[in-house]
Amino acid sequence: MSAISLTGAARPNAFVRLRDWFRSDRSARFRGPQGVSASYALSRLILLLIPFGLVPYKSGTYIPSDVKLYASWSEVISAGHFPVNDPMWQYPPLAGMVFWLGAHLTSNPVLGFIVLALLVDLAIFAVLLRTGRKVGKLDGAWTYVIGGLLIGPVLLTRFDLFPTLFAVLALLALAKPVRSGIWMGIGALLKVWPALMVVALPRRSLAKGTAALIATGVAGMAVLTSYGFGAFSFLKEQGDRGLQIESVGGVFFVIGHLLGVNTTTSFRYGSMEIAATGAGAVASIVTVGGFVAMGSIVYLRLRGRLESVSGADVALTMILISIASSRVFSPQYMIWVIGIGAVCMMDSKTRMRTVVYLCIATAGVAQLVYPISYGNMVDGGWYGTLFQVIRIGLLMTATVWAYVRILKPAPAEPVLRGLIPWRRAASSPSTAELS
Repeated sequence: MSAISLTGAARPNAFVRLRDWFRSDRSARFRGPQGVSASYALSRLILLLIPFGLVPYKSGTYIPSDVKLYASWSEVISAGHFPVNDPMWQYPPLAGMVFWLGAHLTSNPVLGFIVLALLVDLAIFAVLLRTGRKVGKLDGAWTYVIGGLLIGPVLLTRFDLFPTLFAVLALLALAKPVRSGIWMGIGALLKVWPALMVVALPRRSLAKGTAALIATGVAGMAVLTSYGFGAFSFLKEQGDRGLQIESVGGVFFVIGHLLGVNTTTSFRYGSMEIAATGAGAVASIVTVGGFVAMGSIVYLRLRGRLESVSGADVALTMILISIASSRVFSPQYMIWVIGIGAVCMMDSKTRMRTVVYLCIATAGVAQLVYPISYGNMVDGGWYGTLFQVIRIGLLMTATVWAYVRILKPAPAEPVLRGLIPWRRAASSPSTAELS
């Protein structure tokens, strides 16, 4: 009997062996700056080659289709105005300048945008690596490397990296509210969501940060409006959007389609929207629920109930709620989450470790949904539906878990500890203390 026990103990499973290796001195170099930098370079090389068909990947060469749309918008912007009456145009005006720059960076507009996106991605990684070395924790850099790889080639072929850069900068500057507010304002001029992160600021700094955010937004809009007409046209197109099949509310219709319920979809505003009875009601219910949840976070911040919670944790919770309650949940939205989650992972006070792990898993499953099994899901196939249900389940679990954690601050549970190869330093200062 003892021999059997000894034999069993001598053969730990693969996960335990991998975990022990990561924690051992043998993996110290891999876990350090050189290892995470090499892993970043390899992962981004793979993602860079996929859109050009140089790495086998299902529908890989189709993924840059949005980049071609960006290039067409750049031609309109070059004429001195923003796209008007274009249902696909759903971006604040500063985004147009990024599209123009990407299209003119090289002779090939697709290559130009991807190169520009890669440079921004590198900037995010460099900021996370630099801050991580200061606090003695490379958790954030590793989160971004692995999370970005699991997001897939969408990472470099969508616009969402650009506002994420300013979101990361804003969170790392929370100790300087005016600077943080400016970064949030620039991010909001690219895509509105970074403005929601203002609740990450402590109550004593909230007024300054909000003023800086508003001032940056107003000044930026004034300059961009003077460039040409149509700067506010994106608001109308956003308001007319319906319930996207990939959204949280859309999962009920996806399941219904699998079970034989007649569910039709139509291509509108750049995505597949559900055209079925009850879609509008479901979208409204989910949206109202999101507003209530986000409003409660604002209330708690104003009441001083979140002062002991890391600002990045509050920001991650706010953005997760906004995504979960949106009528749209495109796979590239996980870029926002991974960027913010990486900042959380560098903070010694974070309560979001398990939440971030769930978000990384969500990003990986999202890649299985789009583009790998997207057509199967739209057609009511079983495996596409299964991946989508898992994706929504993981997102909602992460969202609820994050909300509960900021309501009841406590040391994070060591769930899934050792899954990702990063160095731990329990006594390290937080990112807010360094900024």
